[in-house]
Amino acid sequence: MDEGKLPVKEDKEEALDKLAELSQEMEKSRKVYEHDNDTWWNGLSEQEREDAFYAVCKRIFKADITDNGSYRYALYDVFGFDPGMYMRGMDCGYMGIHNAIGDGEDYQKMRRVNRFEVIDETGRGYVKYLDKDEGIQYSLQDDDRTLKVFIDKMRWKEDL
Repeated sequence: MDEGKLPVKEDKEEALDKLAELSQEMEKSRKVYEHDNDTWWNGLSEQEREDAFYAVCKRIFKADITDNGSYRYALYDVFGFDPGMYMRGMDCGYMGIHNAIGDGEDYQKMRRVNRFEVIDETGRGYVKYLDKDEGIQYSLQDDDRTLKVFIDKMRWKEDL
């Protein structure tokens, strides 16, 4: 192929086919690992499962709650993994857990606000200073396309 020229249509199709094959092999490998991991887990004694659970939760708490670290920080600095664990952490759902913890921490902080502002292109379109007995509750509605904010004396206490 001449340098600087795009591959011909057949070369592109061949490359896409190989990429699809690689993707299928990766998925097959992931399923084998998942099965082997479940077999390993089920072969542990109750004490070994408890110890593994404790060790993992302790590290997640340190990385995500105490240190408020990134996903990479948790994997590499707290768990001590090498970069090869990045995708495996995603496959097992840890990245989702990590992100949910971060979102939950932000939500807890938002529950303690004493001023609510709506900012638009003109600046502060709405400002509400909350009284001591007022609070804010947030709700997603309409298939998560509408954010409703309730400011009142009772509704926010229901979540406590």
